[in-house]
Amino acid sequence: MKSMVIGGIILIIALMTGTYFMAGDSFALGEDYINDLTMLGAVAIIGITVFVALKYVNQIKNDKATGELKEENWDGIGEYGNNIPTGWALMFIGTIVWMMWYFFIGYPTNQFSQIGQYNEETNEYQAKFESKWNNISQEDLVGMGQSVFLVQCAPCHGIDAEGIDGKAQDLTKRISKESVLDVINNGANNFKTDFPGGMPAGMASGKDAEEIAEYVAGGLKGTAPAMWAA
Repeated sequence: MKSMVIGGIILIIALMTGTYFMAGDSFALGEDYINDLTMLGAVAIIGITVFVALKYVNQIKNDKATGELKEENWDGIGEYGNNIPTGWALMFIGTIVWMMWYFFIGYPTNQFSQIGQYNEETNEYQAKFESKWNNISQEDLVGMGQSVFLVQCAPCHGIDAEGIDGKAQDLTKRISKESVLDVINNGANNFKTDFPGGMPAGMASGKDAEEIAEYVAGGLKGTAPAMWAA
């Protein structure tokens, strides 16, 4: 029995260590109670599983069935008339109590909302973003605009905005501000042979769209708006 206990402890330590190395880096332990509870649950499951396995292995090896056999038997296989084990009965009742608490009082029916959690996290992120960029410099604005252009515009129009040999509109050529603004707001289906998806609508809006349209209509001359910054 002693050797089994020692072996079980070693197994628990090994499984806990393996669990931490496999999944521990995915959790910011100490920063999110959900992650902490998940790791605690994993440790508890490992410990309980090993303990129960050792208990029953030892019981199979050493215990013998006792009690009074019932009169009924099936092909010579009888059944003892022993009472239900106290531990099993307590676990059964406890499970029912926990189920009732879970459905009517606890998580998730009354205290948790996935949409609410999403909104809270979104608002928290938005507040951090606004705080970080509250007094943004012109250099940072230009950098943001350049990133937007490289991601949303350059794949079709090229990093020089000349249209990649006619595959898309040459933005360095003068066109009316209204035409540019219409494409920004409503998208375009030109050049669908090369780009089946066309240009999606709404890649800029409001004042940003107005400034970009004016800049493109002016032949990309002068100071680029922050949301362009090519």
